[in-house]
Amino acid sequence: MRLPFFAAVLLLSWKVGAEPAPAVPRFEPGACAVEVAASERIDCGLLVVSENRHKADSRPIRLPVTIFRSRAAKPLADPVLFMPGGPGLSGVERITSGKHNKLLDERDYIVLEQRGAKFAQPSLQCPEITTLKGEEAAGRLRGPAATTALTQAAGRCREKLATSGVDLDGYTSEAAADDIEDLRKVLGVARWNLYGVSYSTRLMLTVLRRHPAGVRSVVLDSVLPPEVNFDEVSATNLLRVLNQVFDGCAVDRVCGAKYPDLRARFAKLVADADRLPLKLAIRAAGGPAEVRGAQVVEAVYSAMHEPMQIPLIPKLIVDASEGRFETLRGLISGNQGPSQMAWGLRYSVWCAEELPFEDAGRIAAQLAPAMGLGGVNEGTASPQECRAWNVTAAPAVENEPVKSDVPALVFAGEFDPDTPPEWGHRLLGSMPNAYPVDMRGYSHAASFNSCGVSIVKAFLQDPSHPPAVDCALKLRGADFSRSVRP
Repeated sequence: MRLPFFAAVLLLSWKVGAEPAPAVPRFEPGACAVEVAASERIDCGLLVVSENRHKADSRPIRLPVTIFRSRAAKPLADPVLFMPGGPGLSGVERITSGKHNKLLDERDYIVLEQRGAKFAQPSLQCPEITTLKGEEAAGRLRGPAATTALTQAAGRCREKLATSGVDLDGYTSEAAADDIEDLRKVLGVARWNLYGVSYSTRLMLTVLRRHPAGVRSVVLDSVLPPEVNFDEVSATNLLRVLNQVFDGCAVDRVCGAKYPDLRARFAKLVADADRLPLKLAIRAAGGPAEVRGAQVVEAVYSAMHEPMQIPLIPKLIVDASEGRFETLRGLISGNQGPSQMAWGLRYSVWCAEELPFEDAGRIAAQLAPAMGLGGVNEGTASPQECRAWNVTAAPAVENEPVKSDVPALVFAGEFDPDTPPEWGHRLLGSMPNAYPVDMRGYSHAASFNSCGVSIVKAFLQDPSHPPAVDCALKLRGADFSRSVRP
């Protein structure tokens, strides 16, 4: 099954008129979309479904599937289906081996590429957008000029995709949830376990709303509930974690003594970089990066996603404020380059399901200078970009809480700057069989560690009872005195 992926040949197969019209949905065993571990038992293929599920004559599209076979002599009949965050990230590209996946000890592990993602056919990639995102990361494009450029590029990409035959209204969470249900059926799985992180928690919640009968349990890590208005609070979420770091250092006797007034130092560092870009000699595509306040904030934001880096953020800030830029330079360098998202997919989902329910004034307030974040924009898409993308708004149900009795394991990271723990906790009001697991000291994707994996594994063995979470209860959280140690 692990043959080269002849993208050009497969591309021809989904063009209108290139083949008869066999029934959809269906599963076509075949080559893997990317190179996978040759020594492991991995099967691949394509899920074939309709592009627009609301149109009877809609053309077929093809979604890569990777099936990691269990190491068990007699695998359990309920596999795990995993999908990554986004929307717009590739699942099959990121997961190419199951060697260290403990869940394979008992059951199969399946990864589905979301419709429109990088290796889907068609793929809704927008090179115009990914390049501009690289310019933003380099500090050479910002503010109103960035919004204008992104809006114009979104319009051009939309026109290109529509001209090629893509029906952009077909790329929604509702359609992706139906893809998941179709895959379950064509693979002959009676019930399975869904595992989602970040955006794909919203996707798995949509499956629970639409197809609960086929779901044995769900694991939801870093929850994005459908009813929250992300762009209205994107910078506020980041500020929440910044304040946790500042306060955590202040109450730590060693850190607080070594780095007093951390909050003020950070604000001055960002303001100084905005007045005069830091001279860090960072190379980026197209020329040197201009390190302004937004680049400093994005560097700290990157560090917040690494649990081992979180306790060191006070030292990072003070070092940079005193002209020692080694750590800051490394983080900013790591943020350079074009975006990895399939922006056509990202726009199609976001502009249909988020922006129609959000307040433009509140979104704009997240960029206010008073927030002290250097104008950094952690939102997903601006109202202007979504107007240029011009997809049909989702029905109101896509902005409502999901009610479900299906057992759910809900992970939240204490220092998550994207999806705060409260968003996971709110599921407890509409999902009576949801079990929260708060991971002290961890961030986004809080289950991706040995403790989290052990809890997931125990939960899957018997989702009807709360799993043992002893390892999570023993977590000490961030040790900010580490910022002081040599």
